[in-house]
Amino acid sequence: MRHVQHGESFAGRARKALRESQDLIRQSNALRERATALQLEFRALRDSAQIARLPSDSAMFIDGVLSSMEQALLRSEDWLTLAADGSGLGLWYWDELSETLYWDQKTRDMFGAPANGKVTLQTFIDALHADDRDRVIRHWRDCFENRRPYLIDLRAVRPDGEVRWIHGRGQAYYHHTGKPLRMVGVVFDVTQRRAAEQERIELSGRLISAQEDERRRLARELHDDFSQRLALFASELDLLSGMIKGSSPEADRRMRALRKLAHETAMDLHSLSHRLHSSKLEILGLAANVKSHCKEFAQQHAIQIDAVCDEIPDAINPETKLCIFRVLQEALRNVTKHSKASTVEVRLKRDSEAISLTLSDNGRGFDLAENNASNGIGILSMRERARILGGTLEVHSVPTKGTKIVMTVPFDSAPAAA
Repeated sequence: MRHVQHGESFAGRARKALRESQDLIRQSNALRERATALQLEFRALRDSAQIARLPSDSAMFIDGVLSSMEQALLRSEDWLTLAADGSGLGLWYWDELSETLYWDQKTRDMFGAPANGKVTLQTFIDALHADDRDRVIRHWRDCFENRRPYLIDLRAVRPDGEVRWIHGRGQAYYHHTGKPLRMVGVVFDVTQRRAAEQERIELSGRLISAQEDERRRLARELHDDFSQRLALFASELDLLSGMIKGSSPEADRRMRALRKLAHETAMDLHSLSHRLHSSKLEILGLAANVKSHCKEFAQQHAIQIDAVCDEIPDAINPETKLCIFRVLQEALRNVTKHSKASTVEVRLKRDSEAISLTLSDNGRGFDLAENNASNGIGILSMRERARILGGTLEVHSVPTKGTKIVMTVPFDSAPAAA
C-alpha cells in the first residue's frame, strides 16, 4: 500500500509541475519560433550565391549572431528548469537542424551522464538498456516524423550498472513547410512505481494461479466424485423403473421424470466441470479448444458464433494458452449478459511475435466514456490476465454498433509469477 500511495503522490506532483510549466513552455516556444525562422533564412542565404558576395567581416558577424542566438535558445531552458525545480522532472531538448541535444542536470543524473560537458544523441543511445534501444529509437523517429506525441517508458543503465526505469514525454515542433525543427520534453524516474506495479502484477499472478488450482480441484471432484455418484444413482433408477414397471401409470410417469432429471443434472455437472477446467485444452490444443468451446456456447445460448483460428504451436507456455481461453470464456459470458448480440466473430491469430484474440459482436454496444461496463469485474479480470503475460486488452464499443475486444500477448510470454 505504501508503494501505491507513493505512486499516486508522485503522479500528482508530476501533473502539477507540468501544468505550472505550460505557460513557460509556450513563451519559450514563441521565442524559438522567431529565432528558428531567422536561422532558416540565414542558412538559406549562406547556401546561396548571395552570401558568398558578402564581405568576410559581415559574414563573420552574421555567423556570430547565429551562434549567440543558438546559445540564447539553450539559456531559455533556465525558465523551465526553475519551473521543474523540486518536482523530480528532468528537461531535454533536441534541435533537428543542428543535431544538438540538451539535458538539464536532473536528466543527466537519471541517465548517469557527467554533470558537465557535451551530451549527444549517442550519449542517449549508449545509456539505454540493450533490449530497449531499437524500440526507443524507432518510437522517437516515428513520433518526430509523423507528428505523434512522444510517450514511452524505457530503461537506462547507469555507469555503475544500476538500471533505472524512466518515463519520457515530448512534443515535436515544425516549420510551416512541415520540416521537423525540434522536440522538447521531460523525463522522470519511475523506478519505484514500476517496482510497485511489478509487485502488484506478481501478486495478481499468484492469486490467479491459486484460483486456477482451486478450479482444477473442484473440476476433479465434480468429475471423479459427484459424477460417479450421479451415474450410480441413474443406474439404480433404471433398476427401480424395471421393478415397478406397470404397477401404476403415475409411478411410471414420475420415474421417467426422475431419470430425465438425473440425466440433465449429469450433463450440467459435466458442463460445469469443463468450464472450471478443460482437459481438452491440454489434449487438443488451444485452436481446437477455442473452436469447440465456441460451438458448445453457440448451441447452449442460441447465438451464431463464427470462429476462425490459426494453428497455435503446443510449445507455447501453458499459462498463455490458459489465459487466452479464460478471456474467451469471460468475453462470451459478457456477450450473453450485457451485449445481447445475435452473432459473434472470434478470431485467433498468431505471428512471429504475438498471439491475438479478437471478439466482435453485433450487440447494443455502449459509450466507453459514460458507461462503467468497460471497468466491470469481467473486463478487469481479462485485462489483469493479459497484463500478467506482458500483453494488452482493448475494448472498443459504440452504442447500437456492437463491441470489440482485442487481447494481444507476446508469443513467448510467461507468467509474472510462478
